[in-house]
Amino acid sequence: MRQLQRARLENVNRFIREIGSRGRRFFYNKEHDRYAHMEMDARGRVWFVDDYTGKRIYTHLRNRHWRGFSHGGTLRALVELLCDHIKKGRQMHPRYFDLKPQCCSGHPWGYPHSDYPELNRVGILLGIVAVKEGSGDE
Repeated sequence: MRQLQRARLENVNRFIREIGSRGRRFFYNKEHDRYAHMEMDARGRVWFVDDYTGKRIYTHLRNRHWRGFSHGGTLRALVELLCDHIKKGRQMHPRYFDLKPQCCSGHPWGYPHSDYPELNRVGILLGIVAVKEGSGDE
C-alpha cells in the first residue's frame, strides 16, 4: 500500500511542477526559485510544502486554516484532491481542466487556454486525472 502511495506522491510532485511551469506559474516562487511539493512522513501522513513560505502544511485538516499556505481556496481545493489521490488513489474528475465560458473567462486559474488540454493530458498520463469516457484516451 505505502509503495503505491509513494509512487502516486512522485507523480503528484511531477504534476505540481508541470502546473508551476505554465501560465501564471502557480506552485512556483520566482523569488525563492522553488516549487511547492508534497511529502509523506513515516506514518503515512501527507504534507504540502508551500513554494512561497517554505512551510510544511498538514493536509488532512480540511476544515481548519492552513497556516503558511500562500495560495487561495481554489488551489487549496486542488491540493486536497491531490492528497486524496496520494492516500486513496482517487482520480480527479476528467472535466477538471475543461474550459467553461461562463466561468472566469474559461477557467478560474486564468492560465492561457492552450495550457488546460496539456495539463489534462499530463494528469491522465500520470494517473491523476481520470479519462473521459468515450474520449479515445482509454
